[in-house]
Amino acid sequence: MMKKCALAVTLIFTLSIISGCTNIKDDSTRTKTESTLLGTGIGAAVGAGLGAILGGDKGALVGAGIGAALGAAGGYAYGDHVAGQKKNYASTEDWLDACVADAQKANQAMTAYNQELNSQIVTLQNDTATLKEKYKTAKTRQDKLKEKQSEVDQLLAKANTQLDSAKKELEAQQFVAGEAKKENKNAYAVTLDSEVEGLKANITELEKRTKDLASLSASMSV
Repeated sequence: MMKKCALAVTLIFTLSIISGCTNIKDDSTRTKTESTLLGTGIGAAVGAGLGAILGGDKGALVGAGIGAALGAAGGYAYGDHVAGQKKNYASTEDWLDACVADAQKANQAMTAYNQELNSQIVTLQNDTATLKEKYKTAKTRQDKLKEKQSEVDQLLAKANTQLDSAKKELEAQQFVAGEAKKENKNAYAVTLDSEVEGLKANITELEKRTKDLASLSASMSV
């Protein structure tokens, strides 16, 4: 059952790769976009597989969200973002549709990432408290606590990378929202403004989580 769920999630993200490129008329831009979406899909597949192992079918779905966020983060530089490719779309509406879809996927992935990261932090806090208590009573060695600190630091590094990516995505979304207003595409502008506010909230949440991780790491220094 876990394998079936992971396969289904992978299929969903693969279909998103195909549908996300249909309105792009420029071959170069289509290739870049396909690479980005492929990175998202691969990330989703890996995340789903790991999530299924760790948490069953529900874990596969959560893992896919995290994997999608991380996959998209490395897909392309800001200069290749769909926000900067208006001229390569058949119409302004096609471009705005692609931008809205990109913004929605980014926000959904960020929400899933924040939720999973918060869960991981709670687990790490509990594990750390237990290790500290054992360390005080000589039930474990100092290196065990340092191992846990290394785990926290690695998670923090990944979270900071995701935070940088989210901030770049915010810049892109804000730019497109401004363009929609200039073109008097009010319906698109309203939708994009909503996505911008959602991403701002996700960024604020992730910034809190990075501070939690930094504080946790500092507390483990012995």
